[in-house]
Amino acid sequence: MLRDAFFKGLRDQRRALLLWSLALAAYALLLAFLFPSIRESAVDMQSYIESMPEAVRNAFMGESTDFSQAETFLDAELFSLMTPLLLLVFAVGLAAAQIAGEEEAGSLSLLLAYPVSRTRLLAQKLGVLLTGIAAVTAVHLGALAVGAVAVDMGLSAVQLIEAHVNLGLLVAAVATVAFAAGAATGRRALAVTAGAGLAAVAYLLNVLAPLVERLEPLRYASLFYYYGGAEPMRLGVRPAYAAVLLGVTGAAAVVSFLTFRRRDVHV
Repeated sequence: MLRDAFFKGLRDQRRALLLWSLALAAYALLLAFLFPSIRESAVDMQSYIESMPEAVRNAFMGESTDFSQAETFLDAELFSLMTPLLLLVFAVGLAAAQIAGEEEAGSLSLLLAYPVSRTRLLAQKLGVLLTGIAAVTAVHLGALAVGAVAVDMGLSAVQLIEAHVNLGLLVAAVATVAFAAGAATGRRALAVTAGAGLAAVAYLLNVLAPLVERLEPLRYASLFYYYGGAEPMRLGVRPAYAAVLLGVTGAAAVVSFLTFRRRDVHV
């Protein structure tokens, strides 16, 4: 097991994967079962929302204000902030544990003592990260699908899948940057800071830039903009935007390989 960093990584993270999967599944189900009561009071809620300044409303909730529609409700209450936030916390922590965490624990040098190249080791560790993200995102998708059917939300499988594809791409992009920081420095704190800082700046740019006309172009520098902002479910997967998120993931992975192969590992 120790010789294969991929399976070792999954074994080491099995409890975190289970707990985060259960937590996100429970949250998705809770929101799904809350929808019928929200739908009944949608008229009152819509009046309140429409009284908000348009720029503020669009930044935090998107263009739709009809909470009788499941897409609007889930975008506002699930996909615009809370689910990405929770999944990002999980993924950044997982990313920081792969190289930097192993190095600070003293186990990375032991892994490298086996006849395995640094390139292969890094690829296996990156595989742990992406597999973990995919697994937890899939559990969230499954739980939301069950809830949507149970309360008759009227959502299609395509809508649910595309929203989660957007979610997975966003989280993978941020987490791979954290992974690259850990691979480049061997410092877990720096990896967490890089991932958390990128996520925070990206979210704030997407939310606040549209509120100030002169700052609005900065929104295009935000990963949350390419995720779909406040409407990832309603907008679905847009190939050009997905390509941007994939590009960030790929670029961060390349940086991690280039830097890790050339630096000394702390023993």
